[in-house]
Amino acid sequence: MVDEAPNDVTTAPRCQLNGVNCVQADADKLVTEASLYCQTAARDVVVRRHLMRRYPHRIYPVIYDDMVRDVAGHATDVYRFLDEPLSAATLQWIANNARRRRNGTTISTRWKDRLTVRQNEQILTACDELFRLMRLTSDVE
Repeated sequence: MVDEAPNDVTTAPRCQLNGVNCVQADADKLVTEASLYCQTAARDVVVRRHLMRRYPHRIYPVIYDDMVRDVAGHATDVYRFLDEPLSAATLQWIANNARRRRNGTTISTRWKDRLTVRQNEQILTACDELFRLMRLTSDVE
């Protein structure tokens, strides 16, 4: 589920899973993927808030951008939240595998230099409900 601070809309897991390279997709596909992501994310925010009210202190939100910066640290936090032991071997495996991956933060922000003003405006409009739910503004008139 999406937490209060979403990851960049054009690097949604949906793009990754469907094999769509959202960075290089044409404008229509990019806007469509962003719109679908924002609809899903908005629904997830509503559901997460409901679950957090219903089950206080039992939901652990994960912010993708924060997690990719420190995978081992977040894994440690998740194990602690679950009140489960985390072995040194498991932590070492997580750290080793996280280092082998390309820098997630760089990948998740690479698209920013490639959006046109028109694409940006279309995405902001498509994501307006998500921004409203999160008390963000899109500055689209």
